[in-house]
Amino acid sequence: MTELIITWQGLLFEAAAFLIFTYLLNLFLFKPVRDILKKRNEIIGSNNENQKNFEGLTDKLNRDEEQEKNKLKIEVNKIKETYRKDGSAEAVLIISSAKKDASLKLDGMIKDFNEEKKSIIDYYESRSEELANLICKKILE
Repeated sequence: MTELIITWQGLLFEAAAFLIFTYLLNLFLFKPVRDILKKRNEIIGSNNENQKNFEGLTDKLNRDEEQEKNKLKIEVNKIKETYRKDGSAEAVLIISSAKKDASLKLDGMIKDFNEEKKSIIDYYESRSEELANLICKKILE
């Protein structure tokens, strides 16, 4: 077996080779990887800012939507109340008109009934007089 001989020239050569290898690794591997990671972090940061802006905009839109909903609810309630008032006034007019019409019809029917009643009474009075005369004639005969 051969002996391992360590010399200062060998150590110097190994150190120089290690430094050259480290420089080459840094140049061709670590530096591009660091650049890629730096760009990735910048993209992630800008995406985070965009996401925060987007969340802020969506929150603002949601608040605006809620305010608009509330305004619309108030407006719809005002319209409903107006229609209720108009409907109530219209109902009162319709009911009073119907009462007047019903009253006029009732008065007309009562008048017709009284006339018919009078004509029936007159008819039966004349008939009863005729019958009384007939009865009297029969009794006298």
